[in-house]
Amino acid sequence: MVERLDHLRRVACTGLAFAALFGGGAVLALTVFPLVTLLTPPGAKRRERNQLLVHWLFRGYVWTLTRLRVIEVTVRGADRLRAAGGRMIVANHPTLLDVVLLMGLVPRSQCIVKGALWNSPYLGRVVRGTGYIRNDLEPEALLEACRDSIARGDSLIIFPEGTRTIPGEPPRFRRGFANIATMLETDIQLVVITCRPLTLVKGEPWWKVPYRRPRFHVEVGDRLDAREWLGYEYRSLAARKLVRQLEEYYMECSANG
Repeated sequence: MVERLDHLRRVACTGLAFAALFGGGAVLALTVFPLVTLLTPPGAKRRERNQLLVHWLFRGYVWTLTRLRVIEVTVRGADRLRAAGGRMIVANHPTLLDVVLLMGLVPRSQCIVKGALWNSPYLGRVVRGTGYIRNDLEPEALLEACRDSIARGDSLIIFPEGTRTIPGEPPRFRRGFANIATMLETDIQLVVITCRPLTLVKGEPWWKVPYRRPRFHVEVGDRLDAREWLGYEYRSLAARKLVRQLEEYYMECSANG
């Protein structure tokens, strides 16, 4: 009976958490972010303040979920994520909370988002104010936007699968991240996210909450040196090699996890 009541409590808290994430996010987009715009002149300082605001909001969101005992979160190697940016952070994508976890750990994070969000009445101000990169840019413009972001010291968060992992299937990475990494010759910080038992996976409704409290673990792994991409005559070969290397890495981590 106690376990049943705890499960019902976590289902209710999960529903409230989703309402806060989307409804509260819309309210903040119409109040707090306009205030930052009003008090900060256009340019790098405004963008950095908006990024830091998102970081603290997501950090507080994860803290609230853990305090409510909806989830548990452990992080190993967090200092490496908070270190100086100017790199690409590559992570697997098992659950809907992955981007929230990572952006709550990285103070100056950058990501590539759907271009349709630019015209959103609620989130448009957020993605424009933080300088997030549109995914519908022409290839040259997208590459240049990534180059500028990394040069500014931002950490570019990438989920190379492009969507959440389908449970039980091996990772299949798109080559776009590898093309960007090899063309920009940027370091890659590897991050492995695990969740046991799984929740908020692809194709599963939010109310299917596991009977045991999910435990998220964020493992900050190796940092790949950009000089590894320089030993190939063709960048396309380096990109394919990088994709295979990381698919094997995450497959091994999944098997050992």
